[in-house]
Amino acid sequence: MTAPRAPLQGAPLRLTLVAIVLLYLAHALPLYFFNVAIPAILRTQGVDLRWIGMLSLLYLPWAFKFIWAPLVDRYFIARLGRRRTWLIFTQLAVIAGVTALALTGVEHGLWPFILLGFWISTFAATQDIAIDGYAVEAFPASQYSIASTAQSIGVAFGSLLGGAGSLWLYELYGWQPALLSLAGLITLTLLALRVVNDAEQSDNAFLARYKPSLGRVFSRPEIRRLLVVIVIYRVVEAPAMAMLNPMLIDANWSLGSVGLLFSVFGAGVGLLAAISGGWLVKRDGAVRWLLGAGWLRTAAYGLLGAALLAGWLNTWTLSAAVLAILAIRYLAMTALYAHFMQHCSRQQAGTDFTVLVCFELLVYFLGAAVSGFLAKPLGYGGFFVLLCLLSGVSVFLSQRLMRPAIAPVYTSCVSNK
Repeated sequence: MTAPRAPLQGAPLRLTLVAIVLLYLAHALPLYFFNVAIPAILRTQGVDLRWIGMLSLLYLPWAFKFIWAPLVDRYFIARLGRRRTWLIFTQLAVIAGVTALALTGVEHGLWPFILLGFWISTFAATQDIAIDGYAVEAFPASQYSIASTAQSIGVAFGSLLGGAGSLWLYELYGWQPALLSLAGLITLTLLALRVVNDAEQSDNAFLARYKPSLGRVFSRPEIRRLLVVIVIYRVVEAPAMAMLNPMLIDANWSLGSVGLLFSVFGAGVGLLAAISGGWLVKRDGAVRWLLGAGWLRTAAYGLLGAALLAGWLNTWTLSAAVLAILAIRYLAMTALYAHFMQHCSRQQAGTDFTVLVCFELLVYFLGAAVSGFLAKPLGYGGFFVLLCLLSGVSVFLSQRLMRPAIAPVYTSCVSNK
């Protein structure tokens, strides 16, 4: 067995946390533009719910990035460092893609939009491999709850700026200013790379002896069990999240109101949930709060579905229901990613974390893709009642699978054979 490598020695913890927030902000900005702004814009134009749900397939690179993750762990420019090499290259590629999308615009047809969307998604996904690897390597195992909180904070700000900010700019100034502003924000996050300095820790001799691979990931039984948990736990959440925006548009909400709820108030609630989640996970363990968030999710779906069927919801209560679902999602995400980190090997942290996240995203995107096909015949009320029942079953099964890991203990990263 190969001994685990020590955490990176470099910038102070606070600067490293700031860098993690900025890096996750960088990849979340275009992600939430497509996830929040684009569905709302298309729904105002009368696009069918089924096509809006199918937009999630544009992010297949995020689900399949595990295929090239070992290459990101294995190859780099020694002078720049193992993680910094890929962070610089991919961030510049994302900026170029967003700028090109701004200049072409949606009016140039479907194929330019799809091709540029895949370009942005592919390089943002590759960048995420390097970010995840850096997050695992830069912290000791006892601090993974803090690292996971930083990830969630970056995503929350990405939702705020990439979602609400883009919708606001689009309504006021149109497509091109909104996209160019997005590209400018991503450019500013390049400042985080001044903190990422892993050149001295990037050991070519070590990688000559130990070659990161997918086989090393799937050979571990605890990883295989965790993949089953991901399917059971996450498949229910995706359809709900995909239909929240169209539900509000069909309730005669404006684009600005949707963006304000999701990406301003939602981001604020998400930040509080992520910070609280980090503290709770550090105190009680990741698994305990992952399951707790699942039961809260089940209750929220049930209450929303029942209220929709009974016609009890007005603007304020509908807003509260959506914010509660978003808060629970951030809590679950913080616990889930901390749990992922606990199962990563430092020898190939980017590959290990990426496999877990990719599997999670594949389940999420496929669930979102079928959401419209469920919501259209059932109506939003029946749709959320069904998800409530499925969520209860999923949490019960997840609890049985994760029972050995419920003890609130942070273990050191697992070594691969």
